[in-house]
Amino acid sequence: MFLLVKILFGLISAYLVYKTVSRRCNKYLAFAVLAVWLRYFLSAFHQITYTPIAAGFSINAIASIGIAFTGLLLLPPKVLSLRTLSVIYLFFAAIIVSGVINGNLVGLVNVMVKWVFFTVIAGALFMAIRKVGKDEVLRKLLVAFFLPVSLEIMSIILGEVKATEADGSTSYIGGYNHEAAFSMIIAAFVLTVGLIADKQIKYRGVLFTLGCVLLLLVNYRTSILAILPLTAFFIFNAAEAKIAQRHKPVFFITSIIGMGFVFLALSYTMQNRFADVFVFLSSWDDLIKAPAYYTEEEKDIFSARVYLWSMYINAYVNGDAIRMLIGYGPESWSGVFPKYAHNTYVSFLYEYGMIGLVCFLLAVGSFVKHSLKIKNKRFALMLFSSMVGFLIMNLATMPLWNIEGLILYAILIGNTIAPVRLPQAQETKGPEFFSKLVKL
Repeated sequence: MFLLVKILFGLISAYLVYKTVSRRCNKYLAFAVLAVWLRYFLSAFHQITYTPIAAGFSINAIASIGIAFTGLLLLPPKVLSLRTLSVIYLFFAAIIVSGVINGNLVGLVNVMVKWVFFTVIAGALFMAIRKVGKDEVLRKLLVAFFLPVSLEIMSIILGEVKATEADGSTSYIGGYNHEAAFSMIIAAFVLTVGLIADKQIKYRGVLFTLGCVLLLLVNYRTSILAILPLTAFFIFNAAEAKIAQRHKPVFFITSIIGMGFVFLALSYTMQNRFADVFVFLSSWDDLIKAPAYYTEEEKDIFSARVYLWSMYINAYVNGDAIRMLIGYGPESWSGVFPKYAHNTYVSFLYEYGMIGLVCFLLAVGSFVKHSLKIKNKRFALMLFSSMVGFLIMNLATMPLWNIEGLILYAILIGNTIAPVRLPQAQETKGPEFFSKLVKL
């Protein structure tokens, strides 16, 4: 029955996207909306789109390759050579070196397709924001989230749930495949609404609240933790804008105290779901040891994440000098460990070595720094808090391992680099076929 619901809302979302890209929508924005929507649409029908159909490639994989290739053709070459992006290219170089030296070419291709996907989405948003402004871009981008948001609401109404944990907890994920990837879709929805300026969209507060509630019902702990900084700043900004200047010092103090009480209340009401997190934070020094020394009880802490991290780190430190520098290669964990690392930093250390991890930290650190340089300080703080939340998310899961997480990060980076000044020569046109497609 829920398949029929998916088909119905899928058709509705396709119509809404068509109406959006055919009305006052430049080619860069049209590409971004279509690319994001298509990924979410195909992922909703994972029973079909995840199955390999040709040369080991699934429909999802073929679509991702097509989007990445189309984006490279669409974007002006100088956008891809922006100095601001050079730090992320340094990380890409580390991935390529690791893949080539380790002879892991299949893993290298898979990983680089994902990162090219990220780059073209971020670049398209960059160009679209430069042309029409970030609020117009983000408003139109919201249409891509209609399908996943609607499907989660319908899954709540119809009782379509997925059991996710040994403690009996459940997740409402709208019939999607996994709560981790779906939580990143909803987190991206919350982010997109949060970054739109006040009074630039109707029911902004309602939509933001809806997104936060839906994220709680997805029941994926790391995504809930990641969205807390953005939520705190959103609520603070909304309240602060209505306070008279003479009352703001008292408001600041009251807000800090109030947020502290809210955090304690959430910690208490959700203590069963977050009990392992508090155990880890209170005894992390006792858990830093070789996997052979873990007791059966310790292996289960934080859904076995801590034990899994220990396995990766132990394998890394026992490698030779070359492996410690460049790692074991892209996706080299597959077939070696039972699961992916559930920690971006640990995974990158194992796959790309110390060089790769340092390059990655330099890249994300550079983008965080750029977010604070934006003149609109209210927007800058929203971006900064979102960046912090995203980095927190990477501590206990791997949003950069799947396309949904890369879309979330691309939205962040596209908005962060948009204020960069472009040379005049950079305002070149994309391929004519795409211009005609979206009827510019």
